[in-house]
Amino acid sequence: MTHKHKLTRRLFLSFSVFPAILQAAPLVDFEHGLGLFSSSGSTQSWKNSYKVNLFNDPEPEIDSSVRLELNHSENIFVKDNFQLRLINSNTSHEMMFNFPSNYTLSSGEVASLDNFLRDWRTDEVKRIDTLVLTDFLKICSLCAKENKVLKVNVHSGFRSEKTNAYLRKQSYQVAQNSLHIMGKAIDFSIPDISQRRLAEIARANTRGGVGRYKTFIHLDSGPERSWS
Repeated sequence: MTHKHKLTRRLFLSFSVFPAILQAAPLVDFEHGLGLFSSSGSTQSWKNSYKVNLFNDPEPEIDSSVRLELNHSENIFVKDNFQLRLINSNTSHEMMFNFPSNYTLSSGEVASLDNFLRDWRTDEVKRIDTLVLTDFLKICSLCAKENKVLKVNVHSGFRSEKTNAYLRKQSYQVAQNSLHIMGKAIDFSIPDISQRRLAEIARANTRGGVGRYKTFIHLDSGPERSWS
């Protein structure tokens, strides 16, 4: 009888701890370099993905009195000469750039970036805010080394309202009015640069919000603020 009682307690503790373990699972599968919701490009089966919170991006809600606008009037300008390799952690899609100094992106390059940063679950494409793209490329240039290609993992760009509603059902930590919905936010990480250091660089060189997490940083073109 005593042995049976102990076994029951252990089983109970195991089941009680298991959700917490899932909750702590990282967004990115570092072994394969992909998001844990990754597919080979298909967007038809994302609803059947893990029914647990692997996003864990408690982006602060913006006060409703703050007026947010998309910035598309400015050109996207790159000051420094550097090489960039972008990798979408969810689709494995890659983009390569070899930026000369004082370069302005063409309309075709901007459209390609919009497609790269699309909502991979619904395949919707949205014009990404000019300010957040400019700040993102500036941070990349500051992290690049001479004559070496900088590898950057992008974990989230545009997020449709449908996707955001789905994520909110999985976790209260997902912002209802996320700036990802407006195309004003990018989540990314750079191998060999800690999230702490990357957030420091972003906060010193951008005009919006910067959030630091265990496996990535959040960058947006909303009001200037920071969190971790």
